[in-house]
Amino acid sequence: MRCSTVYIPAAALILGLTGAASAQPSELYVCHPGGEPRALELGLTVCDAAPTDTLLTRMEPDNLQLREGVLVTEVAENSLAGTAGFRAGDVIYRVGGVDVGDNVDTAARVSLIGSESDTIINFLRRGRPYRIKLRQPSR
Repeated sequence: MRCSTVYIPAAALILGLTGAASAQPSELYVCHPGGEPRALELGLTVCDAAPTDTLLTRMEPDNLQLREGVLVTEVAENSLAGTAGFRAGDVIYRVGGVDVGDNVDTAARVSLIGSESDTIINFLRRGRPYRIKLRQPSR
C-alpha cells in the first residue's frame, strides 16, 4: 500500500485555501422572521434585514458594519437596480440621505427617485459600505 503526504502551507490553512475554498461564506443578514418581501420600483425585491450570529461574531475582528435596513433578495434582470449593480445579499440602509429601517420606509424613499438628479443609495455588501447613484430614465 502506497501512502503519500500532502504538505499545505501554513498561510493556506490560515486563509482557508484548502478544500473549503468552494464553500459559500456564511450569511451576515437574513430576512426578519415573519416579514413579508416587497417588490420595489427599481426592480428589487427586499425584506426587512435581520443580522445573523455570524455577523455579530465577525463584526469587530473583520471590521464589518451592523445596520438596520432591507436585505435585497432578488434583482430583476434588465432593471434599473440590476444595471446599477445591486446584488442579492446587499443591505440597503440609506436612500437619498435618509436612513431606512424597513421595507415600508425604503419603498417610500425609492418612489421619490426622479429623472432630474442623482439619488445616492447607501448599502452594505458583505458587511462593508458602498453607494450607488441612481436616476430614473427620462421618459
